Amino acid sequence: MVNRLKETGELFEVSLSTMWAQGRFKHIAEFVEKAQKFGFTQIEAHSSLSPEMLDELVKTGVPISSIHSPCPTVCSSNGMPVSSLRLSSTRETERREAINYTERTIDLASRVGAKAVIIHMGEVPVNVESEEKLHRLYEEGLANSETYIKVKEELVSERKSKASSHLAPAMESLEELSEYGKNQGIMLGLENRVSSYEVPNINEMDKLLSMIGSDSVGYWHDVGHAEVQERLGFTPHKEWLLRFNHRVIGVHLHDVIGISDHQVPGQGSVNWDMVSEYLPHNTIRTCEVNQWNDEEMVQGAVTFLQENGITGRG
Repeated sequence: MVNRLKETGELFEVSLSTMWAQGRFKHIAEFVEKAQKFGFTQIEAHSSLSPEMLDELVKTGVPISSIHSPCPTVCSSNGMPVSSLRLSSTRETERREAINYTERTIDLASRVGAKAVIIHMGEVPVNVESEEKLHRLYEEGLANSETYIKVKEELVSERKSKASSHLAPAMESLEELSEYGKNQGIMLGLENRVSSYEVPNINEMDKLLSMIGSDSVGYWHDVGHAEVQERLGFTPHKEWLLRFNHRVIGVHLHDVIGISDHQVPGQGSVNWDMVSEYLPHNTIRTCEVNQWNDEEMVQGAVTFLQENGITGRG
């Protein structure tokens, strides 16, 4: 199925992340067939892909727009999934291993003709129970309560006290990876994260992007993550797009119900008019929805995105 913008006749390119394939398809070729039937023109390879499913994906010949690092999923030296490795780690052995698997993903992107690799820069180790408590209070309708405000202030304070020692290794990792990606002709997209303790927050993103030129590193905007953070009382969604509009290279499109993200676009309450207004025209667009979304919902995603102007107006 070919999608074209109604007003301009321009080809509407949008990817579907293999995140949706988890547990739904025995063979990834079935996922590709379904994605194309639903109007998606490309695929994003998610970090949850096994080596076997990745091989099968490549063999289908479907265009792969981008790859979410680290891909494929394998076990690290500590026996945990490689996605648990942090580029911001103060443990040099962990940081080096995280860099190694990111470089492997960049190599993969180069082999399959992808345009970009999305990376998570790490986290600041805080008491995650505080963030979990914020979620519980929000869901109980207590986001404006004194208890909520106190927990949030304590979380922000703890993160601030520990952030610098983890931002430094993250910056060091990015310098090395940006050079590696540049040599391979692959852009790196730094993704805004869903948890307040993860790296980078909006000011740290500014530092990271200012440190590296736009020819090798850009900003990857995750709609659902930004929306959840705003609803929890952190950075307003719009602020991310306003500040980094000139560096956006890609976007993860998913909706939010309450503070539950990775819903199919149109099934939640994201302000899609606002997203459309600030999304640059040449952005790589990926619908990143979780596997529990019904086929009937996913089937309507491309039409919804077109009708709501998610085409970029750069």
